[in-house]
Amino acid sequence: MSRGVNNKKRLIRLFRRKRKELLSVFWAATTIFIFWGRGWGWSEVLENQKEKDRVFFQAYQDALVAFKRLKLEEAQKAISRAIELRPNDPRTIVLAARIYLKQKDYERAEKELYKVFKIQPDYGPAYQYLGEVFFAKKDFKEALYRFEQAALHDPMNKEILLKRIYCEIGLGRLIGAENLLSELSAFDEASPGYYFARAALCRFQKKYADEKNFLDTARILYGNDAFSQYLADYESLFAKKQTLN
Repeated sequence: MSRGVNNKKRLIRLFRRKRKELLSVFWAATTIFIFWGRGWGWSEVLENQKEKDRVFFQAYQDALVAFKRLKLEEAQKAISRAIELRPNDPRTIVLAARIYLKQKDYERAEKELYKVFKIQPDYGPAYQYLGEVFFAKKDFKEALYRFEQAALHDPMNKEILLKRIYCEIGLGRLIGAENLLSELSAFDEASPGYYFARAALCRFQKKYADEKNFLDTARILYGNDAFSQYLADYESLFAKKQTLN
């Protein structure tokens, strides 16, 4: 009787040990399966994300190239694709605003730029191009305020500085323009801003011969392409479209 009981106890212990081993194997297999499944899933997610990123950057690049070539409808279609993929990317919104600005749709450009401040309040280019919107509308007071905000984020940007000078002149503030002019250099090889700022001051003071000399110097030093690019804003400041020879 005692032997039978002992055998039964041994069988129970053996069964329990085997069951424990089987459970360990089962959970190990289950864990491996889960992690393998997750790994496969994450791999697929990463591949999908890479493809979305590629499509986004291609759409953004297409929009920027078309914008530079002044193919504005093409640029608008491309930037719309980019915004669909990344609706909260400030770069895409700013480029969309620049396209509207070039089309002289100032209301939509302004609306787009205010979206950026809700997403990234310290995004400097949004302030700069908001300044451009008000400058184009000849609201020089508001434009100056926005350019000053842009300068806080990008203090070395000479294009912003030139626009601040233009705004001071547009507001009739000669001293303010002259103070800012001291920050530009006649020896800047990259930008003719100094010569355009000096010419603008001469125009404001009705020194037309000196104005022409500064503009002629800018054309000679920086070439016709750069000269024409800067001339557009210069003429906009004075609300005239003249061809200066």
